[in-house]
Amino acid sequence: MVNAFNKQLEKSHRNRENITDVSKKNKGKTDMGTAFWMALILILTAFFILSWRVYTWIKEEKIMIYDIGALLDIGKRQVQANAYGFKQEKDRLMAILSAGEGKEYTGKVAALTTVRTFTKLYNRYDNNQSSRYFFDRAFETANMNVLNALRGENGRAYAACLMLRGNLLSYAIMGHINIYIFRRKELILLSKGQIMEELIKEKVNKGLLSKEAARRISDTDRAYNCIGRDDYMKPLMPKEEIRLKKKDMVVIMTAGVEKNISVRELEIIISRKHSCNGTAKEIIETIKKKNNEDLDNLGLIIIGI
Repeated sequence: MVNAFNKQLEKSHRNRENITDVSKKNKGKTDMGTAFWMALILILTAFFILSWRVYTWIKEEKIMIYDIGALLDIGKRQVQANAYGFKQEKDRLMAILSAGEGKEYTGKVAALTTVRTFTKLYNRYDNNQSSRYFFDRAFETANMNVLNALRGENGRAYAACLMLRGNLLSYAIMGHINIYIFRRKELILLSKGQIMEELIKEKVNKGLLSKEAARRISDTDRAYNCIGRDDYMKPLMPKEEIRLKKKDMVVIMTAGVEKNISVRELEIIISRKHSCNGTAKEIIETIKKKNNEDLDNLGLIIIGI
């Protein structure tokens, strides 16, 4: 009896040991499984975060980069009196094109002074400020700087400045500079600037000038405002920003370009889908091949969105 009881006791003890061993093994497997799933979750989370950052970076880079082409040509003149400038940061861009007029070097001085004024002021531009505030301040400061630089000499400048914030366009023009948008193979005129033609239309629409009197006015392309006048007049500015579409192009040109190439010729050249710089070169080359003996200075900026 005693031996049987001892055998039963030993058997029971062995069973408890076996159960303990199995329990330890199962616990080890459970711990390994939990660690595996936790590691997998961490890896997937890290991969998701990295993918999102790469996607965001690519998206930002696409917004940041504008294709820009700019070109000046002296034409048949002895002095290049056109000038341009750019300032770009992140998804913002400021571009200025200026055309000077005056005897000898006064036009050149006026245009260069205008561009330098805009680029310097843009370095201190606060992104929280409106584009209208910048335009007002920059044009008025440029007007004062041109007067100081010329010191009584007869010279002036026309200028168009645009600001891009992502795909939102705002612009201001003083004098005769043309701004177009190229969209779906069509060149759409935004403004010819402050010229008599636009002023006459405005006065006719307001009933301040009859259509008969308007027809008798000649030289409608003459600018009625400029940078470098004692009685400062504000630039032309649209009331709202313009929302551009993907593949749109903004084209700014001086009167010298506008008078020597048709809109249709421009549309054909731009439709060839060169880089903006290549397109600008082809436009200028096309004008020069016409061999106009009285060819004025040429100035052109093209910006692809």
